[in-house]
This record gives sequence, structure tokens and C-alpha cells, in this order.
Amino acid sequence: MEKPIIIAVMAMPCLLLLNCFDLNLKNNDRLGTLMLLLLQVMYKFRLLILKNQAKTFLFINLFFFLALDSSGQIAQKQVLSIGDTVPASLWNSNHAVYKEGKINNHSLKPYRGKLLILDFWSTWCGPCIRSLPELDSIGKMFGNKVQVILVTKNTNEILSKFLKNNDYAKGVQLPFILSDSILNSHFPHRSISHQIFIDSKGIVRAITGINGATIKNIQQIVNGNPINFPLKDDFAPRSNPNKE
Repeated sequence: MEKPIIIAVMAMPCLLLLNCFDLNLKNNDRLGTLMLLLLQVMYKFRLLILKNQAKTFLFINLFFFLALDSSGQIAQKQVLSIGDTVPASLWNSNHAVYKEGKINNHSLKPYRGKLLILDFWSTWCGPCIRSLPELDSIGKMFGNKVQVILVTKNTNEILSKFLKNNDYAKGVQLPFILSDSILNSHFPHRSISHQIFIDSKGIVRAITGINGATIKNIQQIVNGNPINFPLKDDFAPRSNPNKE
């Protein structure tokens, strides 16, 4: 998308520059052979640009439109909904993962093949904080079948201070993804907690709020049963209670 913009921006200044250079050369009474040759080349080059100006700008506009359309499709593909398959690019993306006092950079690939629950939360979210011990227990209960990951935009400094001072967070052994932007872009939301359930086949099975990750609900997904618990859609049109 940058190329057509650069061409469009530079085309007119180039024409103006050629005109100025042309006038300067014509006003010079002491033109040598090389200068005359340069003048002729530049004059022909200017005519070529002007002759094909309509075609050039038509091409630029067409290319610019296609680039915008393509970038819009890419942006739409980044947002994952229920029923979508998680792309390989997301599995392979590296994240800053905090666990048991250490930070390592690694991807989500080690968690493929099991039910992966991404819990988007923050240190200012009261209900999110109170659910931490329960999520930690669920992670231990299901063993290798389920992996819960706590995803936050908080930095390491904020999270470390929080884990030391908050009673609900003490003893939690789940991994935390810090300073996240990648997962937030794939799973946008307006409220937290926001929980994403990705099954063993890499398919987004459910998106829920704070009460989604219960033993009963998780067991349903692990067993491959249909989802019959409340789902969450932050971007669904809101109904007007005053409208008849």
C-alpha cells in the first residue's frame, strides 16, 4: 500500500521540478552540449509523463483501491470467532510468558492437542482476580487435557507486584502472557473477563465471560459435546428496551 502512495505524492513534484529545471536551462545563455542534451532528455521525459498521466493516475487509483481492500480482508481474517480454526501463524507467534517467577519467550505450540482456555484479565478487574484460584485448580484437575493461560496487557513490573501483594493470586501456578497485543487483536472484546475455548483440533469452540470456565462446561468441550452454556458477544447489537 505504501508504493502507490509514494508514486502519487512524488508524481506532481517531479513534474514541477522538471518545469523549473527546464526554465533555468532555457534562461542560461551559456549552454554547453551536455546541457543541451540534458534539456532535450528532460523535455521528452516530461512529455512522456504528461502524455500518460491519465493512465498513470488510473493505475495508481486502482492499485490503491486493491491494496485497501486487501488490507481490510487481512484485518478481518485476524479476528477469530466461534467455529474458526486458529491459524498456524497464531500458534507460532511468540509471547512473553511469566510462570513461577520466570519469564520466557515461547509460542502456543506446546498447548496444541489439548483444550486451551485463554482468560483475558487485568489486575484492576475484581471478578477476574477472585477467579484466579478456581482457574488454577481447574488447570490441575484436568491435567494434560486442559491448559489455562492468563492473558493480560499488564507489564512484568505490574504483574510481579500484584502477585506478591494479592491473596487471591498467591500460589497460582498458571502461565501469564504479559504485555499482550497479539491475542487481543485476534480476540477483541469490550469487557473482561473474556474467555476463549480452543479445542484439541484448534477450533474456537466457545467465547464466554467470567463464569464460562467451570468444571461442567469444560467437561462438555473435552468430551466433544454440543455447547449449551451461555456465550459472550461483546459486539452484538444491543436491543432497545424502550422500543416496541
